[in-house]
Amino acid sequence: MEYRHVTLFRPFGPLMKVKNEMIDITRSVINIIVPLAERTEAFAQFMQNFRDVCIHQDKRIHLTVVYFGKEGLSKVKSILESVTSESNFHNYTLVSLNEEFNRGRGLNVGARAWDKGEVLMFFCDVDIYFSAEFLNSCRLNAEPGKKVFYPVVFSLYNPAIVYANQDIPPPVEQQLVHKKDSGFWRDFGFGMTCQYQSDFLTIGGFDMEVKGWGGEDVHLYRK
Repeated sequence: MEYRHVTLFRPFGPLMKVKNEMIDITRSVINIIVPLAERTEAFAQFMQNFRDVCIHQDKRIHLTVVYFGKEGLSKVKSILESVTSESNFHNYTLVSLNEEFNRGRGLNVGARAWDKGEVLMFFCDVDIYFSAEFLNSCRLNAEPGKKVFYPVVFSLYNPAIVYANQDIPPPVEQQLVHKKDSGFWRDFGFGMTCQYQSDFLTIGGFDMEVKGWGGEDVHLYRK
């Protein structure tokens, strides 16, 4: 797929095209960083989507999982090994921290675990579903030293409530619809972001002194 960046200028009349340039994202690797503690069933679902989108379609992805604690760690290793062996995919890093879960700490550690030069990072939670098109949006909307990308996430309501009149909820894939009855656009959330490692490190990453749920995300956004 071909992408172009068009710059338009409108002084006091018709639009004037100032610049039209090709954008090459074919070599842009994304390091998807997922902080995790327990939640092995959610991780198994995440890896199904990861396999379909990242391994089979995009093919320019590195996965970094930062796992907190010991309980469930062996299961997470087993899920990773199963998916990667089936797909002959080895571009992943599993970092184990024997401490209480802290999302900001996990993302800080995951960002610094990459030592292969500049890389675009996507901070992602285990219950997030994304498409190959989103990954290209991530590449197109982040630029080192200039731009970071904060996508607006669609948050689904509890399927047990949405589909209460059915014997069992439909498969997850059928629940992923953008409509008023199934969820809402979370335009006030800053947890998911695409940004380059150099920019993240330059501003000092997450502030571990910030307390409270989600506070570190807002603080990073304001930086």
